[in-house]
Amino acid sequence: MWADKETGRDFLNFNVMASLVSQMIIDANGQALSIGISGGWGVGKSSMVKLVEADLKAKIAKKAESDDHNEEEPNELLFVNFNAWLYQGHDDAKAALMEEIANALMVVAEKRKTSVEKGVSLLKRIDKFRLLKLIGEVGISAYFGLPVGALARAAKGVYDSFTDGEVTASDAEQAASVVGQQGKSAKDLIAPEREQTPPQMIHAIRNEFEALLNDLKVTLVVFVDDLDRCLPPTVIGTLEAMRLFLFMDRTAFIIAADDKMIKEAVRVHFPNTKVDDDIVISYFDKLIQVPLRVPPLGTQEVKAYLMMLFVDQSSIGKDVAERKELKENVRVAVNKRLAMSWKGESVDAEFVQGLIDNCPVSLKAELELADRLARQMIISPKVNGNPRLIKRFMNTLSIRRSLAKVQEIAVNDAMFAKLMLFERFASAASFNSLTELISAAPDGKSTVLRDLENDVRKGDVIDDKRWPSGWKEDTKLIEEWLKLSPDLGGQDLRGALHVGRESAPIIAAESKLSKNAATLLTELLALKVAAGAAVKTQFGTVAPDERGLIMTNLLDKASAEAEWGTPPILYGLAAIAEADKVQADRLIVFFGNVSSSAIKTGLIPRLGTTEWGKAVLIGLGKRKDLSDPVSRAVGAALKEGK
Repeated sequence: MWADKETGRDFLNFNVMASLVSQMIIDANGQALSIGISGGWGVGKSSMVKLVEADLKAKIAKKAESDDHNEEEPNELLFVNFNAWLYQGHDDAKAALMEEIANALMVVAEKRKTSVEKGVSLLKRIDKFRLLKLIGEVGISAYFGLPVGALARAAKGVYDSFTDGEVTASDAEQAASVVGQQGKSAKDLIAPEREQTPPQMIHAIRNEFEALLNDLKVTLVVFVDDLDRCLPPTVIGTLEAMRLFLFMDRTAFIIAADDKMIKEAVRVHFPNTKVDDDIVISYFDKLIQVPLRVPPLGTQEVKAYLMMLFVDQSSIGKDVAERKELKENVRVAVNKRLAMSWKGESVDAEFVQGLIDNCPVSLKAELELADRLARQMIISPKVNGNPRLIKRFMNTLSIRRSLAKVQEIAVNDAMFAKLMLFERFASAASFNSLTELISAAPDGKSTVLRDLENDVRKGDVIDDKRWPSGWKEDTKLIEEWLKLSPDLGGQDLRGALHVGRESAPIIAAESKLSKNAATLLTELLALKVAAGAAVKTQFGTVAPDERGLIMTNLLDKASAEAEWGTPPILYGLAAIAEADKVQADRLIVFFGNVSSSAIKTGLIPRLGTTEWGKAVLIGLGKRKDLSDPVSRAVGAALKEGK
């Protein structure tokens, strides 16, 4: 298995861009600089940030050792890594970023035994700023400021009392008394020498930062990551905090984020204002002096990435030290090859195998698999050469290989991978249709699939009538998929489907649904909202016994749910229960067996809207082991339904 996290080891020759960014910071020589590293989710922004930091440190260390190094030159870089996502919901983004920077400066000040008083003063100002912000949000007078701990405890108590499913007079009294209870203990906490407005406080903070940077003679290099994972208020708060330091001498900001997500946060931040595209774009672009994008991966890069994943997991070498050295040598050689790919130099299985003396047979097979998978990873729209998605795909493949081995199911890895790609890019209707083809075929060997693969490879046009049910909407993608090796037609694919059966129900040949019923099951499984009229009318075209098979498949999937708030499967279950009383009774029995700990408050309002749901509520009302919020919600729903 491969960890889904950023890495400081370059598998994709990203060091070229990382070196460019680090050199910009060095060449700025203390002048203000802001660099944006943008790209979609999972393309490697966080890894790029780590590479930039590592390259900067290496260059500074090399310069410090060189003969022309000037001891008097203020060349020290102070690194601060700020992950806004970690603070979301726990702290004010502005104050959190300011405090991270101030603490880093304090470490330097204490180490040098200079400017410590300025550092302490700066931290005090930030604490006051944070308190003022918290007080403003809760609506309490700035004069009676609350301590952070007391505020958190009091606010939590008020929040819990108003969201436990029932509001009482005592809840209102508690909310009204929070200020009185906490004010006395907080009155002396922020008492400033003189009153300051928030703008004055911000101005003072900025001045003290500038003074401290100049005294310490350091250049502050701040890496801001995961900003695009945050909710709009955190995004805007972090950007506003950055504005305090941007364009201040001795500062450099490297901001890794999906610029599209950031711009959308700006739109959300101004909900009642007509914000045109120019305003949204300029808001973010004004913060960024140098915009850079993580380069998309081509076939060669995907091949290299897949092969390096396999090499990294291998056990080549006699011991730990030799293994580490061999893998590093392979990584360096692969990156050099990637740098020359524009000349036609290819990263393939033969090249990588040649880098490893006595390459193990198992690793050779994996490298060959990577060679074949690369094109699939590029053409699949649900993977599209995204490193994170590639890693997740490979983890799923690894799990299924292990499951197949435990169950003694002999399945070719490439067959697994080809089926998984279809599962990822095709619609639910198309994938369920594929499982039907395989399940209904003798010994799981589909001649329909075999003929389609042969004809598509020959370039024949497939008549609409030949496409299996549900495939028409994905025909272009499926044609590309059919061309991929290995051939699946004529192969026994039942084992591969069995191992990956969490993706869709496998309908055995003896219980095969009619075309109408199979289509209805597919649509019910895909529901994300309440069923519309079009779905409801289809129940009339399905025989009662097939409705039972449909419900059986739905209940099988529902049994895997660990929590019952409003999971997507609920919409399909509700649709069939409302159309068929027999299936409604089965659903009532099903909920009667769901554990009390799995029932969540979100389910209760949904149950109160249907007859079968009200029957479930009556059953829940008799339980004694429901959580307090759920029990109160059930009681309220039953009272309302009388």
